[in-house]
Amino acid sequence: MNTHLSSALEAARFIRAQKIDGRAKWRRNDAPDAGSDYSLYHGSCGIILLLLELHAAGQDADALAEAVAAGEEVQTYLQRKDWLSVSPSTGWPGYAFALNELARASGRDDFRATAAMCLDRLHSQATKLGAGIGWIEPMPFSEITGLKGDREIYDQSVGAAGAGLILLYAHEQALHPSALDHAIAVGERLLEVSETDPDGLRWRMMSDMPFEFTAPNFAHGGAGVGYFLLQLHRATGEARYLDAAREAARYTMSRATAAGPSGRLICHTEEARKPIFYLGACHGPAGTGRLLLELHDVTGESQWLDAARSLVDGLISTGAPETRSKGFWNNHGQCCGDAGVGDFALLMAARTGEAAYRDLAARCADVIVANSELKDAGRHWRHAEHRDRPEFLQAQTGYMQGAAGIASFLLHLATTDAGTPVKIAMPDWPRAKV
Repeated sequence: MNTHLSSALEAARFIRAQKIDGRAKWRRNDAPDAGSDYSLYHGSCGIILLLLELHAAGQDADALAEAVAAGEEVQTYLQRKDWLSVSPSTGWPGYAFALNELARASGRDDFRATAAMCLDRLHSQATKLGAGIGWIEPMPFSEITGLKGDREIYDQSVGAAGAGLILLYAHEQALHPSALDHAIAVGERLLEVSETDPDGLRWRMMSDMPFEFTAPNFAHGGAGVGYFLLQLHRATGEARYLDAAREAARYTMSRATAAGPSGRLICHTEEARKPIFYLGACHGPAGTGRLLLELHDVTGESQWLDAARSLVDGLISTGAPETRSKGFWNNHGQCCGDAGVGDFALLMAARTGEAAYRDLAARCADVIVANSELKDAGRHWRHAEHRDRPEFLQAQTGYMQGAAGIASFLLHLATTDAGTPVKIAMPDWPRAKV
């Protein structure tokens, strides 16, 4: 059996070993006292996506039934919730996406109905602001910063831009009759709160930023907002959204620094005295490159593909994935580590037809497998979620930081090599062009 495929299946075995009381939910990590989570980022919804991919690849006879049972657990959880965040990672939008994907695979209309309900609840929590809508809620990451208070949240990772992408997905799927109207309202508000700069347009993570954090990249910065506006242009044909996406990309690339003979990298935040260059999906080429690839696809303008290539060249110039840098620490997951880089490399290979990008994906997979632990319970990765806590190691089960997302990449690589690629594209990922 292909090494990448067998490693993915061994990771699924590790996840199953973390089931709680035989139910279709899992501990967040392998600590005996670890709690469970239902979210797309850390919990059941992300594991459901992996199970659906295993089913689609014909690699697990029990995966679909297990995903359905987990979906029923998620439904029960949602019925108890009066409020969830706008965050696609932990809130209503992520649940809507995962449950609709489960409905598509299983044919269960109740999952689709619950997904639509999540979008209703999301909109009911929105506030009419200016020409559109936004979400004002407790600021994210207060457990890290110690800062509290309500803010309007703008970004792709935990805010309005990310919710807007799932609304566009819902429109494509005919999941909710008002999804496009709501996405347009999100877009109009984000245009209003953009900041004009000589180098283009930028967005903060939230209103009235309580600390210095100007991030030009994808997760919490202008590249992610620009990506949403570009997809809104695809859905509506409205030129203003495309113009704003171009300006977002122009601003982001204006913050690039030369890296190697042909590469560039973009700083994590502009305020840092010594720039840190993340390489993963959250603030590195594997995230920001999505905006550039899609701009090239929509406009045909070669500068955007050239820019995407330069960011990957910059990543390679650091010695990654074999060499770890300050912005590419001991993390192998979808958000910050090798799995996210590997999936983006496969996307670059599909868009360009160039074997060098597939080779980069394979190198990422080799690093991932070499840094795993294989025990009776399965294959897992004990790594650091947070860059500034490299000694705090966990073997997580979820999608963005754990075994589910890593296995998803390994399965994607194995099935791509077999000529039948399997990957559920998140709403913030471009579709591969063959």
